[in-house]
Amino acid sequence: MISRGIWRRLNGTLILAGYGFALRLFAQSYTELLQKPILAEGEGHSMMFSFVERSLHPIELPSTLKEWEARKPLLRHQIQQIVGLENLDQRDPVKWVSKGFLDRDGYTIEKVIYESYPGMMVPALVYTPKGLSAPAPAMVSIPGHVYCDGKANVEAQARSVNLVRRGLIVVAYDYLMTSERNTGANPCALMPYGGGNDHGLSDFSYTAGTPTALEILDGIRAIDYLYARKDVDRSRLGFTGESGGGNSTYWVAALDQRVCLAVSSCSVTSFDYWIRNNRNWDWHQRPPGIRRIADISTLLALIAPRPLLVISALRGTDSEEAPFEEAENAVRQAKKVYDLYGAGADVQCWESNTSHGYQQDKRERMYRWVERYFFARETEVSKESPFLFEPRTELICGLPPSNKTFEDIYQEWIRHPTPLPSLPHDQASVVQIQQVLSKHLQELLGLPAQVASPVLSLQKVSSRSNGILKQLIFEEELGIRLPAVEVSPMGHTPNATVVFLGRSLDFLPAIPEMLSQGLRSVFVDLRGVGEIDSGDGRTDNWAWFMGRPWPGLWVEDINAIVTALLTEYGNEPIGLIGTARLAKPALFAAALNPNITALIANLPDLSYRHEAHKGNVADVPRVLATLDLPAIVALVAPRHCWMRFPDGTDELELRSTYEWSTEFYQRASGTSKALRLGLVGSANWNETARWFALHLRGKV
Repeated sequence: MISRGIWRRLNGTLILAGYGFALRLFAQSYTELLQKPILAEGEGHSMMFSFVERSLHPIELPSTLKEWEARKPLLRHQIQQIVGLENLDQRDPVKWVSKGFLDRDGYTIEKVIYESYPGMMVPALVYTPKGLSAPAPAMVSIPGHVYCDGKANVEAQARSVNLVRRGLIVVAYDYLMTSERNTGANPCALMPYGGGNDHGLSDFSYTAGTPTALEILDGIRAIDYLYARKDVDRSRLGFTGESGGGNSTYWVAALDQRVCLAVSSCSVTSFDYWIRNNRNWDWHQRPPGIRRIADISTLLALIAPRPLLVISALRGTDSEEAPFEEAENAVRQAKKVYDLYGAGADVQCWESNTSHGYQQDKRERMYRWVERYFFARETEVSKESPFLFEPRTELICGLPPSNKTFEDIYQEWIRHPTPLPSLPHDQASVVQIQQVLSKHLQELLGLPAQVASPVLSLQKVSSRSNGILKQLIFEEELGIRLPAVEVSPMGHTPNATVVFLGRSLDFLPAIPEMLSQGLRSVFVDLRGVGEIDSGDGRTDNWAWFMGRPWPGLWVEDINAIVTALLTEYGNEPIGLIGTARLAKPALFAAALNPNITALIANLPDLSYRHEAHKGNVADVPRVLATLDLPAIVALVAPRHCWMRFPDGTDELELRSTYEWSTEFYQRASGTSKALRLGLVGSANWNETARWFALHLRGKV
């Protein structure tokens, strides 16, 4: 509220802020105005739900083999870029160390550790048949989130032994956060979470790397290990896994054509199912932006024409993440590509009689699939044989004490952000730098290439003694209607507008100050703000998968608002103010939209680099791979920009962080005064209004 004991001039009358009947009436009337609903009943609640549903367009696959073969290399490359594996083909030969042998009846178990990512070793068991006289087929067989046992899990051991007895060399490694790779308090006592390999860690989100990439590398490096062995028949190499390991199966098989056969158990569904139902927030299975180009059915299609068996749990028993109906539909879509190769019989979806896991009925179906394609044996049933179960402690490989965790790797990525560009030496280089930075920012925000023309509609007009009040709706696209309140001075036609992001009561003290300066104020709720329900995790899920983060959606909203106001008021100058979570979107909008004349942003952190160490999820995934706030500020130059940071911010660090931005302003406009840096507490609404009046009226 307005500070006590400070004089303000309101419509020619001096009042003492915080005292008196006039102030109470003023506060009450404008409070009601800002809080009163504008949208029709229920509209704000359903808006984002309907928006997400409209935005989930099916991914169409090519209808001819020629088209598919032309598209496939590009699609693989795009997926590798999204997950952070664009340099996958440049990896060095795999490093591995033998840690001992177990001699068993008809086979051996070698304990090995191999390097998946530089400095991160993965523990694995290699089952090898005795008496091989020729290269043998091989299988990578991994568990899912079996936190305590991992590769020693009874189902994993059953698969490994039964496959090795069928003549295959088998590699079984610890899946992320299982057994030797678990960093929780005590995974065998139902306390698996925590530590450097916890799959809830999200600080990777600020970088170009993803845990999906690390998970895929685990599998690809296991294949590299098998390729390095002379006793492996490279033409018969398969991959199988359950649950999370089943996710690894389709990711690895889609990107590594050395996989000749794949069997995924209890994992195939669709990203759309996860979005619609707000499911599966395991970061390592959901690289940001993947749904723009692919769904899980697309990954399955990339495996074609190689044999693919998708095993599902009994319908109704695995509806949390991978229901049978979703698996069946994903395989149906992928089969269209298999049919182009004449290989429709080589992809199947099979419903088991058991729930989530890799139980015996599922394993026997997998054995039958392997025998058909690796040994040309057709059998109705491929029975599982009894096997010697090894205690978990017997199968420990032993990792180096300094073995890197996922968190170690994430921190490496964060410590190497993209450096700022060289400072410009003339106006041509100013423009060139801004063009490059602008392109990066638009890509990060996922902004659409084409947008509809916004429509501004007047809902209601009223007045107070000091101002004209309007209720407005900005309609920027079908179904997206943003409610707003406009306050203009009575008896005076303003020639500039300040847009406040949100109809927060925190802005209430700004109204008399803006009126006293003759400025029009527009308070508007963006998507998911105020009167518009966000849709919670469902919309968050969509934004993540589609690569259209909330700040990007808000920039779209701001651009539509600015366009509509320029149309309504004849290109009058527009100022913008954003606070809290809307401060960065305000900055981004001003950076990309030259029609925003002046900007104030009350930012919660100095930069993304500072924010990344707090354990948050980046509101703009991958941002530090190309940009940080100091570079984005340069896009506002030479327009006026007032950046305000939390009280208590170290001012020396503030100046250091924005030293490049300040110098860029100097070279872009001949003065650094257009960029103002300070703390939130050092400014009040009176000063804010006078700052806007000065810099907006100068443009009239």
